[in-house]
Amino acid sequence: MRALYLYLSIALVLTLCVSVSTARNQEERLLNHLFKERAYNKEQRPVQSQDEVVDVYLALTLSNLISLKEVDETLTTNVWIEHGWYDHRLSWNASEFDDISILRLPPRLVWLPEIVLENNNDAQFQVAYYCNVLVDPSGYVYWLPPAIFRSSCAINVNFFPFDWQNCTLKFSSLTYNAKEIRMHLKVETDPDTAENFPVEWIIIDPAGFTENGEWEIIHKPARKNIHKDVPLDSSKHQDITFYLIIKRKPLYLMFIMVLVTVVVLNCVIVLNLHFRTPSTHVMTDWTKEFFLERLPRLLHMSRPADSEPQWEGALQRRSSSVGYIAKAEEYFTVKSRSELIPNAKSELDMTDQLLAEMKPAVDGANYIVKNMKDKNDYNEEKDNWNRIARTVDRLCLVLVTPVMILGTIVIFFMGVYNHPPPLPFEGDPYDYLESNRRVL
Repeated sequence: MRALYLYLSIALVLTLCVSVSTARNQEERLLNHLFKERAYNKEQRPVQSQDEVVDVYLALTLSNLISLKEVDETLTTNVWIEHGWYDHRLSWNASEFDDISILRLPPRLVWLPEIVLENNNDAQFQVAYYCNVLVDPSGYVYWLPPAIFRSSCAINVNFFPFDWQNCTLKFSSLTYNAKEIRMHLKVETDPDTAENFPVEWIIIDPAGFTENGEWEIIHKPARKNIHKDVPLDSSKHQDITFYLIIKRKPLYLMFIMVLVTVVVLNCVIVLNLHFRTPSTHVMTDWTKEFFLERLPRLLHMSRPADSEPQWEGALQRRSSSVGYIAKAEEYFTVKSRSELIPNAKSELDMTDQLLAEMKPAVDGANYIVKNMKDKNDYNEEKDNWNRIARTVDRLCLVLVTPVMILGTIVIFFMGVYNHPPPLPFEGDPYDYLESNRRVL
């Protein structure tokens, strides 16, 4: 029994190996048939005559609206660009090649329509990754490369932060003109009604889409534009343009603006309190009680010492000159007249001696008086400048506050009335929504 089980296992493995080898051989044979036997040339358009036009179908899937930079007017998006066209040179009879239904080929091996983002803002025309193309037996080529595009977008900030913008991604072929390829929006078939309809919108898969925190997508139509004033032999005659009409979400910006305003107002109040002096303001009792007693206690702030610390060995302050004068008066009162009235000669000598001794003291007193007067003049001038600064500050407050209040009210009212249009294009009643398809 074990030997039979072993034989069956070996036979199954061999069968699988032969099947894989056969399938691989069939795919190699198909590649040899398409590229060598038919002498496929990727530089030639997939047409049977030179006057024939290749139909190319496009669709755009948006994965992430990364950012919109107002400074350099650049919209950054992460997208998938869906291409589709028929290449009769890549068709085959599936029954002759073991019913191979899909062939995966590197894009460098096949003809490409060379469709690029025309309004790019960084001179990068190519996609981010050249993934394989898928080819079915009918010769239909399907290519879905990913890309991160930085496209130019004209910014209007008149209604900031309640503004909305209309950005576009414009695709055209810089290699082939309208006589060589014809660009179309992708056409799909409704599985229920079997009706064909063009995909006239940017595809967004909710499962794979990352929403932007600052911008909300309002409309996302897609259009094929024909410029009749441009000749057919120009690459500017036709294009496929995908539109993103987006509206700013103002909540985050409003929070930042309010926060900055509160911080600046706090700094102004603190500086105003810090530079107040007894000559400019009078501190009331309730101010002392609240800001020096209660509030510091609630905030667990330490208070400074009530009196200055005393150091041992510090010199005592000299007595006031008033004390010396009082002692001198007491001395002359106690002394007798006879002791205070010497002879004339000694009195003259004493007067000269007293004058000589008192002159430095008088000069010093005059110097002190002059310095005190200069200091008082300086402090008075300083207080005058402080009063001028407070006057100018009050003037600016009186002038700026109404302007700021009025400007804020106007901005808010402008934001209320500045809404994106209800329809993507003016004069076009179609809303370009997937739920409202237009049947071909």
